[in-house]
Amino acid sequence: MHHDKRTAKRPGYAARGIALLAVAVGLATTAGTVWAGTGPDVDPVPAPSASIKPVAAKPGFYETYRGHHIMGWGANEKACAYIDGVPLVLYPSGDGQYTSNLAAFELKSSVRAITRASVKTLGKLPPAVPSDAPAHCPALVVRKPAKPVPAPKK
Repeated sequence: MHHDKRTAKRPGYAARGIALLAVAVGLATTAGTVWAGTGPDVDPVPAPSASIKPVAAKPGFYETYRGHHIMGWGANEKACAYIDGVPLVLYPSGDGQYTSNLAAFELKSSVRAITRASVKTLGKLPPAVPSDAPAHCPALVVRKPAKPVPAPKK
């Protein structure tokens, strides 16, 4: 990523940095959980039934989609997604697909796909903070950038 004075002054630059930091923390937390769950003293995990297809671990994502900053990571019950720093409530189905509190009747095959579908539902509206935000996802504090102070007149 190229950093210079013009990039640092763009609106939303600080919010994107905070969001990237949150993704890194989420990925590190998930990796630590996976690492802690492996070893000789851990009970073996039962094999999944034939009706549930295994979900490959996918890295997180962070992008601007239709004017909203979206990000997410994880899979199944541990998946987290955000639209403009506001948590998106995800509901995994048993077959590796997801739906959300915004795109209630759409099943999508990935966290990114359901987050994008939720953005389409929002349109240009800002997302509302859900009352039932997922407890396993970190709470983000995204502040709007401060207005630049005008230079003193000479």
